[in-house]
Amino acid sequence: MAGPVVAQDFLEFPGCSGRIATGARTIEHDCVPFDARSADRPRGSHVRQWIPTGTRPAQPRVQEPLPGVFLLMAGPLGEPLAAGRAERLVREVARGHHAVLRELPAEVSGAVATAQRVVLFRGACSAEQLFFRAAGGRTQWSSDPRDLLDGPPEFDRETLWRACRGEDVFVYPGIERLLPGRLAVLDGWSARTETFERIAPLPVPRRTTLRQYADLAYESLLAETRRYASAGRIGVLLSGGVDSATVLAALTDQGADVVAYHMRSNDPLADESPRAREVCRHLSVPLVMVDPPGDDESYFPEGRDFPLPFNHVWFRRVELTARRIAADGVRTVLSGVDGDIVFGPLRYGLYDVAVADAPWRERAAMANGLLSSRWELSRILRSLRPGRSLYEDPEGTAETERAGDFLVPVPGASYETYDPDSAAQEHTLNLTIWRPHGLHCAKPWGGRQPRRLGARLPNAYRVIPYAGRTIDKPVLRLAAARRVPDCVWRHYGRDWLGSPDENWCLRHPDALARVLDGHDARLTAMGVVDPGRLAAVLADPRALRLNAESLLCTAMVELFLRDLAHRTEPTGDLRCR
Repeated sequence: MAGPVVAQDFLEFPGCSGRIATGARTIEHDCVPFDARSADRPRGSHVRQWIPTGTRPAQPRVQEPLPGVFLLMAGPLGEPLAAGRAERLVREVARGHHAVLRELPAEVSGAVATAQRVVLFRGACSAEQLFFRAAGGRTQWSSDPRDLLDGPPEFDRETLWRACRGEDVFVYPGIERLLPGRLAVLDGWSARTETFERIAPLPVPRRTTLRQYADLAYESLLAETRRYASAGRIGVLLSGGVDSATVLAALTDQGADVVAYHMRSNDPLADESPRAREVCRHLSVPLVMVDPPGDDESYFPEGRDFPLPFNHVWFRRVELTARRIAADGVRTVLSGVDGDIVFGPLRYGLYDVAVADAPWRERAAMANGLLSSRWELSRILRSLRPGRSLYEDPEGTAETERAGDFLVPVPGASYETYDPDSAAQEHTLNLTIWRPHGLHCAKPWGGRQPRRLGARLPNAYRVIPYAGRTIDKPVLRLAAARRVPDCVWRHYGRDWLGSPDENWCLRHPDALARVLDGHDARLTAMGVVDPGRLAAVLADPRALRLNAESLLCTAMVELFLRDLAHRTEPTGDLRCR
């Protein structure tokens, strides 16, 4: 493919954008490095292919397989698309034969654009979101939703309230986004969406055992990591948990040149480094320890460039890790993200055990294990009804509900419903941290083959109740059993990963007050944060610890709103409805 420069023999596009007036006589087109994507945008109809930061192609141009037909990409293509294949793809899309898009890697999104019509698509496993609008004879799209704003948006107050509580929600009103496996056909006046690819369950024999599923899981991981194994030096974000440790094992099994990066913690309650060290010793892989942010008031990022709220507590840690990886010359980094989604317990109950396509002895053992679990008998019996889950009933939800005592209550707001297709936080990391450092972050557990296996996996195999414990992701644990140390795959319970953030809030309530209750505090002006409630929480150490996660998430939402207000000057007047 013309234009982009291959980094470590692996072709990756950080995004694309465009604006086309229906029937436009000419469409300008260019390739721009990621860090210059918003500079000097043409006023008229145009399409723009983003390329990695730091690359300067000698003859930049967007691929044009047919006259007036442009093909743009976002995500890890891997290998260049041959001219003949690209021409066939756009011809089939023009005829409405959208199934041809399944031939592209499932991690890729993109656009086929002409003066009459734009077809946007997002692969079934793609983390590359595309945002779009079609009105008044004009089609607009971009990997960055801010490109579609005509002025300050009028936010929904409940949506911002949810973002402050750490929910992974999409906040922009009036802007549409593609979900995985979907496409949108836009003609400047309207948009029609449809599904072009679904994750089909992997065909496996009936009564497949837990051990057999574990073997299939590792085979699927090997298939997903194979293309990275020969792409030069690869980094792995190693947490010390089973998901990332198994990714590292799969790469080493294929002879990859790999280095592990671990985000160290100074808090012993959140320290996973002993397990990370043991994994790297076992696999003979070099380990780089990344020091945590300093314990001062520079907890929040200095530069603010948020396309979406990153309402999470780990922004600074991930940013420091990305700097170190880029300084080491690594350009592709893999993580264990999506292991929880694909193989973890999104729902589970006695009904799932009763109807599971599993050997009856295993089902009997699981039903017996439920009786000795932490769940009350009444809740277990209620979960015998189809559609009832021990993880989703009101009592279970209340147990994990984040405190938000400083927020203005929203009457009638329901409990958070987890949406695995919502990836606002991940998209923000891509545009704000990974791409500016010239990095591509991949998640092989979220690839097509593991997802197909996960779609076939009985819910009863997503958690195993045993001896009073609930062992999550048993398939991944068994897949790792012969490949990583016992201290990793047998590890039960959670480290107190939130302890460093809670302690920081206890030591720096004044820094939180400056962000959330200053003269230019947007969330207070918009009626989302209650100044009186906030002052009471900041003055009470017990309430501070209880609300720490929501306080930090709210501070990140506040920084997002200030950055957006600055970008939409001269008005910069953000409102809620």
